[in-house]
Amino acid sequence: MRLSIFSRLVIGYFAIFVLAMTVSIYAIKQLRSLEEVTRSILFIDNRLTDYEKKLSDLLLSMMRYERKFIILKDDETYNQFLLAKAEFDRYLKEAVTITDAEKVRDLLARIDRLHKRYLLLFEEEVIYVESGRQYTFTEYKKEKEDAVNGIMDALKELRAYAQRNTYEKVSRLSEADVNASKVAIVMGIVSLISGIIISIIITLNITRPLSVIKKKTREIAAGDFGEDLELSSPPEITLLAHSFNLMCARLKEIDRMKSDFISLMSHELRTPLTTIREGANLFLEGLEDGQATEKQKRLLTIINEECNRLITLVNSLLDLSKMEAGMMNYNFSKADIASMISRIAGEMGPLAEARHIRIETDVSREIQHVNADVERILQVLRNLIGNAVKFTPEDGSVRILAGPEGNGVKVSVTDTGPGISKEKIDMVFDKYHQASLANSGKIRGTGLGLSIVREIINAHGGKVWVERTSEQGSTFSFVLPS
Repeated sequence: MRLSIFSRLVIGYFAIFVLAMTVSIYAIKQLRSLEEVTRSILFIDNRLTDYEKKLSDLLLSMMRYERKFIILKDDETYNQFLLAKAEFDRYLKEAVTITDAEKVRDLLARIDRLHKRYLLLFEEEVIYVESGRQYTFTEYKKEKEDAVNGIMDALKELRAYAQRNTYEKVSRLSEADVNASKVAIVMGIVSLISGIIISIIITLNITRPLSVIKKKTREIAAGDFGEDLELSSPPEITLLAHSFNLMCARLKEIDRMKSDFISLMSHELRTPLTTIREGANLFLEGLEDGQATEKQKRLLTIINEECNRLITLVNSLLDLSKMEAGMMNYNFSKADIASMISRIAGEMGPLAEARHIRIETDVSREIQHVNADVERILQVLRNLIGNAVKFTPEDGSVRILAGPEGNGVKVSVTDTGPGISKEKIDMVFDKYHQASLANSGKIRGTGLGLSIVREIINAHGGKVWVERTSEQGSTFSFVLPS
């Protein structure tokens, strides 16, 4: 029995309808999956990160109050400690209620146990302090530090878990998005064969919004939050766009908080330190008439030096924070690396001469100008050459080499100092590892200089590394593209 043309058309359109329905159901399922994952990121992982930050801050406050109470023994400090403790307990209980993940619950249970241990130790100390009895302060201090360190480690694990979970869910978002896009494209191709209208409807109602969401996902991954999504689509896609907008708003808020923190830190630390330094200078000028003792002058000089050191530390920390957050502005222009090396070598000359250290420069005439921020590259050279002079003993030498390297310029700074151990050579560019550069505890610094060097060179598209030249000495090198 042969089917009529009408029957074949009916069967064909029915098959297309069934296929369209099947694909649409699958697409809706994928969209709902996207929505669920997005909600999970917003209402679980982000909240866990918030709770981790709040618990860390409260724990530090409790430590500050209990140490202050041990010294001052006043009720107000103890009451402040109890308030911080109550807040800590409340946030910990709230964190337990937002997730069923066994890993998170285990971490929160460990935090609860260590927190109770810390509180028990402090309460025992309070009894000793109030009764005036003698007790082993160092043992209690060590046990409390162990408990606090355990809590901080658990909070770090919690933050890492939330971040890892968020990354995995974003990957699932992208994968689900790709799958839904593929299905929509296949549906468009099949529909195009049998009917233009079905193809247009499916493309306009599914493919286009998904492409917009996919583009938005890439922009978010690149740190560009942009404007809110405005999609006139089915309710599922509209709800998904709403969830995306909520996530963008939260990320914008976090970015604003980071900026506010940097501004607050600059105002609250750098300005008072500068005031203290200027006050010390005024005192020194006022004591020049001989009415002050040598001890008073020496103490004021020490205060002035320490203020300068703290201001340098704050400036370095703020610079590094800006660089890591991508907020540092760079002014790129064609720059002569040879003149910059000569300038910094001249700056370091008096210090080197005072310690009988030779500074040797060997700059090739073939090096090209580099595209760089002059002030930032001067900061790199100042840090590297300054470190080399600082860690080189008397009658030593510091050698600066510069020459072409591929399509760029390579600069190396070699010293004859104590060198770097093999175990620590991979950590010298990490923050606060300044002590790893020398075997002497007499040399002090911020421990941030090499971290800043790495951030600046990376921002210029170059690379920086260190080599151990021998048992005595090391070589720091960096390459900048032309």
